[in-house]
Amino acid sequence: MKAIQYTIRNIPEPIDRYLRKRAKISGQSLNSVIIEELSYNVGVQSDNLVDSLNWFIGSNVIGDDAIQALDQVDKIQKQLTKKQWQAENDN
Repeated sequence: MKAIQYTIRNIPEPIDRYLRKRAKISGQSLNSVIIEELSYNVGVQSDNLVDSLNWFIGSNVIGDDAIQALDQVDKIQKQLTKKQWQAENDN
């Protein structure tokens, strides 16, 4: 798959803080976090997820149940991160 490069300007400060905090908490690069967010919101499975779990699963095939479970965990993690971010900004 050919990678396309973007330059994005005028990112609102709250979005920048959220993305950077998520990258820091997850130990991922900012670029990876942004690609995951875009993939999730567009409804496209990120190749990074399959690649990152390949060592654990032993193949490039992830079942629908596993994908649904990972999506649920991701949704919960986003909610927790948002609550933590809001709590820190309230102080």
